[in-house]
Amino acid sequence: MTKLIGGLGVVILLLVGFYAFGGSFSSTEQRPDAISEYFQDQMTTLGVTDIGQPIEGFDADLLLSAFGGLKASDFDNVETLEGRYEVTNNNIAFIRTQEQPISSAERTVSSDGYGTLLGNLSTRLAMPRETETDVDAIITKIDISEYVSAGINEAAAAFGVTVTPIEILEDSRCPIDVQCIQAGTVRVRGTLESGLGTANQEFELNKTITTESEEVTLMRVDPFAESTKEIQEGDYVFVFKIEKRSI
Repeated sequence: MTKLIGGLGVVILLLVGFYAFGGSFSSTEQRPDAISEYFQDQMTTLGVTDIGQPIEGFDADLLLSAFGGLKASDFDNVETLEGRYEVTNNNIAFIRTQEQPISSAERTVSSDGYGTLLGNLSTRLAMPRETETDVDAIITKIDISEYVSAGINEAAAAFGVTVTPIEILEDSRCPIDVQCIQAGTVRVRGTLESGLGTANQEFELNKTITTESEEVTLMRVDPFAESTKEIQEGDYVFVFKIEKRSI
């Protein structure tokens, strides 16, 4: 009986040791929830770097803006803080599943939502999602746009493309303290450097310029125009979106 008890004790110790250090004997795969958390952390960190910190967190529209490689279909059944997204004919609709309370954060993607989004991406891209390395590879596929800013005679670069604003040609934006029939625009002369070389270029607000493998769009011009203030050339800040073209 003593030998039997002793033998059982050894078996129990071996089993405890195996489960305690099971990760050392298994493959390099990590817990799904840990991978989902890593994906969420990376997406929010990169998103904040790209477009700033949203007050309520990232919803589908903000993630689509920050990550040019995302598609509307990637958000099908993605959970939010107060509901979920449904996608029909490439249109994203928010479906409320929580009756009360209703808040301005209702569309913010939840932790579970990031896990669903990762699964959808893994399926669409036919890429694994078992490790942090897998997640990094998936994010690289969708992180194909960058927002960069520059003042006059300052260079801004991303993805091998450099833009340098040189001279204001037009600023006909409607002042924020005036009602206008037309919104107006901004045009700035500058240079665009890419794999094809350096060329003189005219950038216009919300107009896209295409290089051999990237697209450059002047997205925003700061500060806002005001009827009582004249913007000095040195105060202008131009925000460009540089995006890899799909080939």
